[in-house]
Amino acid sequence: MIKNYLKTLIRNMQKNKLHTSINIFGMAVAFTCSILLMVMVYNEFSFDEFHHNKSKLFKLYNFGNSPEGPDLSAGMAYPAAATVKSEGIGIERATRIRNRGREIRYKDKTLDQSVLLVDDDFFSMFSFPVIKGTHLHPLANTGSVVLSEKTAGSLFGKDEPIGKTIEIKVGGVWVSLAVSAVLEDAPVNSSINYSALARTEIDPDYAALKNDWSSLHHSVYVQLSANARQAEVDKQLRILAKKYNSFDIEYLKKKGYKLDANGDYAGLKLLPIDQLHFNSQLGTGNPVSKPFLYILLLVACVIVLIACFNFINLNIGLSFTRTKEIGIRKCLGAGKRQVWLQVWGESLVTVMAAMIIAIGATIILMNGFNKLMQSKFDTSLLYQPAVLFSLLLMLLLVSLIASGYPSFIMGKLKTVEILKGKISLKKPGIFRNALIVAQFVIAIVLICTTVIIYQQFQHLRNAPLGYSTESLITVPIKKYENGKEIVEKIRTLLASQSSVLSVSGSDVNFGLGQDGSTSRTSYGFDYNGKSVSTDYMAANYDILKTLNIPLKEGRDFSTAYIADTTNSVIITESMARQLGEKSLVGLSFYADSSRPKWNVVGVIPDFHLYSLYDDKRPLTICINSKAFISYVLIRVNTQNPTATLELIKKTYTAVEPGVEFKGSYVDENIDRWYTNEKRLSSMFSIASLVAIILSCMGLFGMAFIIIRQRVKEIGVRKVLGASVSGIMTLVTKEFIKPVFIALVIATPIAWWAMHQWLQDFIYRININWWVFVVAGVVAILIAVLTVSFHAIKAAIANPVKSLRTE
Repeated sequence: MIKNYLKTLIRNMQKNKLHTSINIFGMAVAFTCSILLMVMVYNEFSFDEFHHNKSKLFKLYNFGNSPEGPDLSAGMAYPAAATVKSEGIGIERATRIRNRGREIRYKDKTLDQSVLLVDDDFFSMFSFPVIKGTHLHPLANTGSVVLSEKTAGSLFGKDEPIGKTIEIKVGGVWVSLAVSAVLEDAPVNSSINYSALARTEIDPDYAALKNDWSSLHHSVYVQLSANARQAEVDKQLRILAKKYNSFDIEYLKKKGYKLDANGDYAGLKLLPIDQLHFNSQLGTGNPVSKPFLYILLLVACVIVLIACFNFINLNIGLSFTRTKEIGIRKCLGAGKRQVWLQVWGESLVTVMAAMIIAIGATIILMNGFNKLMQSKFDTSLLYQPAVLFSLLLMLLLVSLIASGYPSFIMGKLKTVEILKGKISLKKPGIFRNALIVAQFVIAIVLICTTVIIYQQFQHLRNAPLGYSTESLITVPIKKYENGKEIVEKIRTLLASQSSVLSVSGSDVNFGLGQDGSTSRTSYGFDYNGKSVSTDYMAANYDILKTLNIPLKEGRDFSTAYIADTTNSVIITESMARQLGEKSLVGLSFYADSSRPKWNVVGVIPDFHLYSLYDDKRPLTICINSKAFISYVLIRVNTQNPTATLELIKKTYTAVEPGVEFKGSYVDENIDRWYTNEKRLSSMFSIASLVAIILSCMGLFGMAFIIIRQRVKEIGVRKVLGASVSGIMTLVTKEFIKPVFIALVIATPIAWWAMHQWLQDFIYRININWWVFVVAGVVAILIAVLTVSFHAIKAAIANPVKSLRTE
């Protein structure tokens, strides 16, 4: 029997080559897209799952109930880790993690690598295997350092690294340490990445800050004891925060903070480590939101669903060309179950062929997908048990969905009616049209979302930030402790270049540069009984000229003023409003009683120092002889940006020889802020294109089947005087009506979904009505063009020939 079914399958495939090709190709395209998205989602959800005791690992964070909503931060003071561990509140281990160094040196070889300062509990808490050296407590000695496998290979090659002395640069100071162990490189799905690990105590600032609760600069991770629960420890942490007065409650009250259900304005809480990758405020590396991943899964499902709709529609259409075959089988004793098994088996073989093609296409397209999504996925993910199980489940479900209704239709036909040729179904086109409507609802929604996401992405990229982003170059400085001298040397060397307008420096990059680093410093203090908060940026001379920011009052920092070598500051208008003084230029006040007064020399409009995810905040720009300058800022005027950047590179290399140049234009840096939006826009563009192609393929196949079934009717109409245009209209309108219905259904769905998505942005576009009109027109035109081929062919056919052959 199986042999007979296989022969029948092959014969039907050969007889209906067009429909077989549409089914296999459509399903293969859908499966390929779905597998790529599924692999991506699987990888993202696997972050930090490899730690053996992950259920007990948490990140400590601060929370505050601000008027604008929850205010979360991961910055901790040095005493926090030791305190939470020693207080007996259910925390067994704790480690601080601070990114404090940027250089590693061995003999004449220097690497530009980050250095994490941690505690010895780090190795007992996290599952990062030791390859060489001390396995237990490799940082028991403060004079030790642990390297990653990659870093050890870069420094020592094939030589034995254990016991060798290297130097790392921490806070601008070179420290000699002995290599005690080598760790496996952190997995790609780890939120914690490292090149070198050393003890927290080697920080030059540690002695001064080890008992200071007000200076927040690193993360703290904890491991709960065996019997401790998160809710119980959270409760104890609230008590502990009050005990050590780590939050200025009076200051929070003045800022409008509110009490939560536990009676706290602010406090400490725990975040499970397996949730770290999905928290944009507390996560490290490149966090991703769970809604984004659910959107990917939804897109994968709807693409497969469209292909399934095609499969069902085409199979229903073809089933009426096989009625005599089914009738004879039923006459010879085949029951409904056997008819269903035959139809399902044929669908399974077709879907299996599509799946094999899709897996091969996935392997081929993986590199291109990584470039598009800016990811690092490997084809080995396809062989993970969870992925293999998902592929098998998809294979079975799709084959069942695709064959379910057609086999039901075939099974319920009566044998006598089939053999007599008297087949009648109640409203046979309703289900077919419903599937076409569903296909085009999905396609139109995807078209609308693609346009709106792209518009929002362009809005974020091009919105005015309050300073001129064009023709502005930023260059990271490696020896930032000598930043002022380096900026001055570059200013001198470029002074004769007509393409260079001005040079300055800051401790904050504008946008996200090639070094991938970002930082934020804030101050909070009282002034005349009022609470004042401000972001802080250290800068160099000509900062306003370089950024092209106009003055409201006062002046820019300048070498012409000796006072600008100390604590002169330029403040934004929102900062000025907080101070509440009528005359601000010349005003002096303390932001920190342990440091000199700030002297206001200028007032400027508010501008966006950070991305448009954040609102504008009060800002104080300070010129201070003791502050580090980490970036050179260069304003240029050129018609050849590439050549100008090369000039800057040569100049920088002359000042800091042997250092990799990571300079870039600020426009490029701003684009990096919105990588996720760019990925989302690209993904939806491709999904829309795939959805349209699949819908068109289904429509093309259905038009062929329906017109073939109506050849005699069309021939009779032509004999009775119907025109070519009349025949075309008759055939086309049957397919255009479902598209109009789809547009009516899709418009409110797309508007609601995009309206909800835009609420995550402080600065967002308004959804324009024309987006939905354009999407509808595109869908209708595509449907008309798709059906027109068969409509024209049927309209111009010779009716005598069609009637004779019929």
